[in-house]
Amino acid sequence: MIKLTKSDVIDFARIAVLANTPISLFKGMVGCAGMHKLRQYSVHDLVDYYDRVTARAERSEIVVGLAYAVLCSIALHARDHGGIQIDASRLSWGRRIWDFAVRAAIRTDLIVPALSVQQPKVIARSSASVETPFLFGPNGRPLQPSGDQG
Repeated sequence: MIKLTKSDVIDFARIAVLANTPISLFKGMVGCAGMHKLRQYSVHDLVDYYDRVTARAERSEIVVGLAYAVLCSIALHARDHGGIQIDASRLSWGRRIWDFAVRAAIRTDLIVPALSVQQPKVIARSSASVETPFLFGPNGRPLQPSGDQG
């Protein structure tokens, strides 16, 4: 049996009412203190609870908030471990939340791309006249002085 405090349930309901996009709903649910408690339960317990909550004919703000919170918790388990099947379409934003949560996996490996930018090289060469040195850019062409250095 899933056990949450009254304040956890109210937080979930408040987020469900105030969210204006599926992604904001997901992020709000994940940021709640109650989500940490839900994540402690097994996926089997969460799926059973989700089935019971979404089977209710009347859905108050409390019921909808709980349903979305449990769906988000299951989606996080699916993202971390894979292989979980659930009917997210029972909730109006359920499929979009599920797709976002499962695809938005946080990568823990670090990939550093090799930089292919060639650093410019400046070569100073003396001309036949010792007074006027030429500077050469990365393409090998001499750079023109930009005014009197005098």
